[in-house]
Amino acid sequence: MAWELSILDAIQGIRTPFLDFFFKSVTMLGDKGYFCIALGLILLIPKKTRTCGICVLAALFCNAIVCNITLKPLVARQRPCWVNPLIETIVKSPDNFSFPSGHSAACFVTATSIYMNNKRWGTAALVVAAFVAFSRLYLYMHWPTDVLAGILIGVILGVVVSKIILKNCHKVRFLAD
Repeated sequence: MAWELSILDAIQGIRTPFLDFFFKSVTMLGDKGYFCIALGLILLIPKKTRTCGICVLAALFCNAIVCNITLKPLVARQRPCWVNPLIETIVKSPDNFSFPSGHSAACFVTATSIYMNNKRWGTAALVVAAFVAFSRLYLYMHWPTDVLAGILIGVILGVVVSKIILKNCHKVRFLAD
């Protein structure tokens, strides 16, 4: 844990009022997955993006089971802001556990699902997801390994769920049409 604290403390060395505002705003894109869910629902509306919306929502559902329902209570890892309360945080600390980063997982599962359907939009979504993931370190809410685990889980679930849906979308044509 010492090496992770040293990384988080080094990140605290780059804090500025502008970056505080920026990362506080960016992190809200991952709050409780609301933005990701809304994006998935919006993608369901046009026929052209409906399959992508199905992929996003199905992957988010799987992600919630893996991260929030299974891993967070099982691992029960304390957040860095609980371990080192000397760091002044600029966002309210969540009351759930730290591992894995739910913000990182939700944003990466969404971005990966989009990428599996549309490389150009998916690339942009992956960049946004990377900013959200880094915001969790900047804001002292997650350990680096929490964020890495969230990214890995998000990417893996996004690829697997999208491949299953894209392979079988002809069987659920009524959803895609």
